[in-house]
Amino acid sequence: MKSKKKKGAKRFEKGLRIARLVLFFLQIIAAVALVVETMIFAILPVKYRLIMIMGLCLAALLSFLLLTVSKKRRDMVIGSVWAALWILICILAVVLYLEPARKSLKKVTNQEATETIHVTGISVLVRKDDKAQKIEDTNGYVYGIQTSEDYAFSLGAYKYINKMDGMNISVKEFEYYDNLAQALIHKDIDAMIADTSYLDMLNEYSEGFSGNYRILSELDVDSEIPKTDISVTPTPTEFEVMPTGDIGDPDITPDPGNENNPTTAPSKPTPTPIVQKTPMPDRGEFSITEDYFVVYISGIDCYGSIATRSRSDVNILMVVNPTTGKIMMVTVPRDSYVPLSGFGAGAYDKLTHAGIYGVKTSMNTLDDLFGIKIDYYIRVNFSSVEKFVDLLGGVDIYSPIAFTSHDGQHTFAAGWNHVNGQRALAFARERYAFQGGDFQRGKNQMDLIKAVFSKMTSSAALANFGNLMGQVSNNFQTNMTMDQLTALCRMQLDRGISWNIESYAVTASGGNAFCYSYKGSKLYVAYLNSDSVREAASKMRAVMEGR
Repeated sequence: MKSKKKKGAKRFEKGLRIARLVLFFLQIIAAVALVVETMIFAILPVKYRLIMIMGLCLAALLSFLLLTVSKKRRDMVIGSVWAALWILICILAVVLYLEPARKSLKKVTNQEATETIHVTGISVLVRKDDKAQKIEDTNGYVYGIQTSEDYAFSLGAYKYINKMDGMNISVKEFEYYDNLAQALIHKDIDAMIADTSYLDMLNEYSEGFSGNYRILSELDVDSEIPKTDISVTPTPTEFEVMPTGDIGDPDITPDPGNENNPTTAPSKPTPTPIVQKTPMPDRGEFSITEDYFVVYISGIDCYGSIATRSRSDVNILMVVNPTTGKIMMVTVPRDSYVPLSGFGAGAYDKLTHAGIYGVKTSMNTLDDLFGIKIDYYIRVNFSSVEKFVDLLGGVDIYSPIAFTSHDGQHTFAAGWNHVNGQRALAFARERYAFQGGDFQRGKNQMDLIKAVFSKMTSSAALANFGNLMGQVSNNFQTNMTMDQLTALCRMQLDRGISWNIESYAVTASGGNAFCYSYKGSKLYVAYLNSDSVREAASKMRAVMEGR
């Protein structure tokens, strides 16, 4: 009987030894998994990773001593709890923090995703009082399309609809979008097909259009419309109405919504100057943590998905020199009258309209304007601003005067204001409350970016950077790679750089002129001050050169 008990006790002890060894090796595996994950998602500086590895090694050594060397039952129990605790810590760190953070950054920096901003969405519109509730209800309708912009897409959408079962529609063509919108409102056509990104412009510029139509359906040309109907994106043609040289005497009657626009430009505005005829040479490969780089911040005027093509209402260049710790921000008015890059001679337009052709058009246009080379872009919308500020716990912004937002919803005191996401967005969008109008709005936008940047460069925010980006991944786009973003975070955690941020707002005077993207009538534009453009370029170059 005693022999059986001894054998049972030995088997039990052997089982416990095996269990302790399994627990120890599980701790080793969990620790290795954590180390590997931190190497892949290399947001921590090397010195912090070494400290972490040393800590894991010491924890493993203690577990080994308690679980295998010591014969005391109490030590074995403590060792088991200790090992289980470290297994749990490692698993939670990987599953709840590192892996989700890495996936979030990968989503934000996914190049395939960023290309979606070039996809053309097509909207089918009818008058507000039209009885049609779906495309099938428009059988027999006269559809209108325009021929000057995205003609292939509009024609492809018409053909697609006409091929639907039981559909028989006719088409009427118009040269300009404004003519098309007016034809719908005045019942010359029953429905219209339009590039969705142009609707904001029609709402703002086409008389009587806003509020008098309904979007019946929205089509994604990449999935809804057969490729045989849309073979290529049409090449932009030159806008012959616009001169290629001196614009002469423009109509400078003030725009009612911009009466406070600064008037520091020359009395006779001239075409926007090119600061340097020969652009800066391509630097090739460079280190984002050792060399200067230029970022274009584009804020599009919409909520929801960042994939939506839209006008760029915020246009800020940020020159960053990590070696000197200096940053120069330059804001350019949204209505700046500039030649669109890549669209041929005479394609003058508002800078904000460049956004509807894709972020690369905006970047190249600003490259030409200042004679620089923009390396990266960050594209945000209203939703991302609100979310990001809220995730940071709000930010502190400075207002030069006390004011109430144009919609009457938000009041700001003169001096410092702590704001949440909604109030931060209202602060950045307001222009009517200021004597400087859009000029002051640009300054406020840079102040908000400074506040966000200041909070983002804190150790606590950087340690949680991946998860922060995950929360705004659907409302944030950049062409930076994940390795570059993590390298910047790693650099800041390692060096603790105290950034010296300066800002400059390019000045302009208001007028009215024809625009490439809205042909047929004059729009309010801002003629940039040549001296101010050159001053902005000089300030950016000073930071690039380490001065």
